[in-house]
Amino acid sequence: MLRRCLLLAGFLLTWTAGAYAGLPAPGAVKRVPAVEAAAPGSGPYFVEARMRAAPGAVGQGYVIVRYRDDRNWLGFGLDAAAAGKLAVNIVRMVDGEPKFLKQVRIDPDAGDAFYTIRLDVDGAALTAYVNGTRLIGVDEPTPLPPGIGILAQGGQFEIDGLRAGDITQAPTSIGLVHRHKQLTLQLGDAPQRFAVRASRRGEVRAVPFSATSSDASVLEAGVDGDKLLLAPRGLGRAAVTLTSAEDPNVAVTLAVRVGEAFAAPAGRVPMAAGRVLPAAKERDVPVDTRLQIRFDQAPIIGENGSIRIVRAKDNVTVDVIRPGMELDEIGATRDGVKRVVRYKAISFDGATATIHPHDGKLAYGTGYYVLVDGNVFTGATLGGAPFDGIASRTAWAFRTREQAPRGITLRVAAKGKADFRTVQGALNHVMRNFPREQPVTIRLADGRYEGLLYLRGKDNVTLRGDSRHGAVITGENSDGINPGSGAGQLPLAPGATGGRSVFLVEDADLLRLDTLTLANTTWRSRTIGAQAEVLNFSSEGRLIANEVDFFSEQDTIQVKGYAWFYRSLVAGNVDFIWGYNRAALFEESEIRSVGDSANPSSGGYLVQARTVAEGDPGFVFLNSRLTHGPGPAGNDVAPGAAFLARPGVVAAWDSVRYINCSIGPHINAQGWHGRPRGGKGWEEGGSTDLAGRPLDLSQRVAGGVLAPADAARYDSRTKVFAQFANGKGWNPQPALAQDADPVERWGSKELTLDGPRDGNPFTEVELSATFRQGARTVAVDGFYDGEGQYKLRFMPDSTGEWEYETHTAIGRR
Repeated sequence: MLRRCLLLAGFLLTWTAGAYAGLPAPGAVKRVPAVEAAAPGSGPYFVEARMRAAPGAVGQGYVIVRYRDDRNWLGFGLDAAAAGKLAVNIVRMVDGEPKFLKQVRIDPDAGDAFYTIRLDVDGAALTAYVNGTRLIGVDEPTPLPPGIGILAQGGQFEIDGLRAGDITQAPTSIGLVHRHKQLTLQLGDAPQRFAVRASRRGEVRAVPFSATSSDASVLEAGVDGDKLLLAPRGLGRAAVTLTSAEDPNVAVTLAVRVGEAFAAPAGRVPMAAGRVLPAAKERDVPVDTRLQIRFDQAPIIGENGSIRIVRAKDNVTVDVIRPGMELDEIGATRDGVKRVVRYKAISFDGATATIHPHDGKLAYGTGYYVLVDGNVFTGATLGGAPFDGIASRTAWAFRTREQAPRGITLRVAAKGKADFRTVQGALNHVMRNFPREQPVTIRLADGRYEGLLYLRGKDNVTLRGDSRHGAVITGENSDGINPGSGAGQLPLAPGATGGRSVFLVEDADLLRLDTLTLANTTWRSRTIGAQAEVLNFSSEGRLIANEVDFFSEQDTIQVKGYAWFYRSLVAGNVDFIWGYNRAALFEESEIRSVGDSANPSSGGYLVQARTVAEGDPGFVFLNSRLTHGPGPAGNDVAPGAAFLARPGVVAAWDSVRYINCSIGPHINAQGWHGRPRGGKGWEEGGSTDLAGRPLDLSQRVAGGVLAPADAARYDSRTKVFAQFANGKGWNPQPALAQDADPVERWGSKELTLDGPRDGNPFTEVELSATFRQGARTVAVDGFYDGEGQYKLRFMPDSTGEWEYETHTAIGRR
């Protein structure tokens, strides 16, 4: 096989096609001096190349970034396995033995696609990119010197565009605006136009590009200014490659499937009562309604076809929903940022099909009708008659409610009277219609709410369920569906980077989750990317979770900023509590390690801290229980198989504390796995077994055991959150609405808080509270009442629900 290498180093060098004919001998690295010379002599650098495996190849192709000899090097590349499986490896060869630092499976691109792979090398920090998008990072301290080369082990690989340069030359991606790499079209549809943009460190711009189709008889591809033009011509699949005219390494390959034309009987399909939701001719329908059809029995969902929602007044199609994975733009933020994700658009519960329209497609006071392609549901019957689709504009028509709700308390219910049918519908309303600081409560009726969520740019939002186990927010999402932790995208950003969590929160303060359940239903064993948060609180603000259950397997909770989990349950198995945080307190909560569906013998790790600053408290577990139980596959965690924490990354701090916690037998006697950064940050004090007996900590290796006086530094909310707002402090409380001792109007409500009793509490501790009812706020000062108790007294001047937040500053005078 001919090996082609285009040598670049931030700028185009000499074309050297054929310079490296054939493959290196097994295990032999082919050095590339010209590229080595282009890399910086010292400091951070990157190495990049376009690579693809030969058809049917099984083996690894590597680009070497550090090299001493053929038995000692550091590299990255593609790993091609049987059945078309593909992964990206970061590997270090140590005295001839491979040490796999990271392996991330990826979805193979369509056709004979090249992948632009890149590794940033910044000391020990390694970051891998595929087609300009970050894939994974890992730390690997190594004395190996820089050295660039190529290596094939087993299979055959073609490499093009090999280059190196200063790390400040950021990776660039190209793609369709707010679109994934997979598209579905139908014959008979008009040619489709998709905006194309390139992105580089948040800078989005139009670039000249070319577009080629692998099969013009199926799909014609062309360029119309800054848009990709796709015209379906025949049934089948085609790969469309977009390549920047400025840089051939900036490219992406799309997979496009062209299905049969929309087909449904022209006659009217009778819709018996109770068979569809919304009901035929129903009025006052919430604008975020799901569509449901109750068949006689569960049909098979076909690969082709579509369901279309059409505006009645002008016959304009406002939404097209297709089987399989669809792409959605979630959110109604004021800055136009959207969470762009893939999701499963049609699901079944028994014989009932639920169709999930795309976010925000329906308007208030508008009539719509639904068309159903006969290709979507195979073998379906409705009322004893074959169901071949709906083509009549009168068969399934409905009208949305005339105007949006106006109150500050919103009701979400899957059926019956409600403001919204979905949690995201309510969040969109809140983001769009309320000032940032305005407190708003979203009440969830008992029911199952399936779908990915996004909140951005709105403070003081409360999500409160009618019951903890009855109101369930759920979704299936993972690194294999939507790679990465996720972030919102600017209006013209390419690709889909909404991430793997069920609920993504950005730029929000005082989000309260109360009396409900959140679950990510992903099995680690059933996805190519197992990381699957149920919540990613990606904000420097504050989060409160009061009596909430969180379920997933890997990476259940990811948090930044400040978070308080009170009397809640967090269940998972691999690093299932983690994040670049300041302070997260898990108080009187249950931390449950569950059986791993992918690796039953592993008990995993509770925490991987990446705390921002050395002096931040990090992750603190206070008066909590560390338990174990069955995972989604039914297997439990073996005794001694789980660890309290493992190290994070060299750029952050391993800050984890367990204070007065009861610990189950699933935790290994050594407690900690590995060692924390700088040899400090892992601590525990007052640990017992689940029966309350003092735990033997003599085998602990890496963590410190705190004396009671030292453990007292973390024994209250006021101490853990004392650094908030430059020392203003934060003392979160459960909602006043849950107070068992309500007060009458003009009565006096007294709150008693525990706090420090040493020093001079009268002059060294400041205590205040803000009480809120709707848009009104009332500030109240507190006082020290002796014996370590502090009090606040509040006289409400109106009936209804009040919420409050306390503020504490210690030692400021």
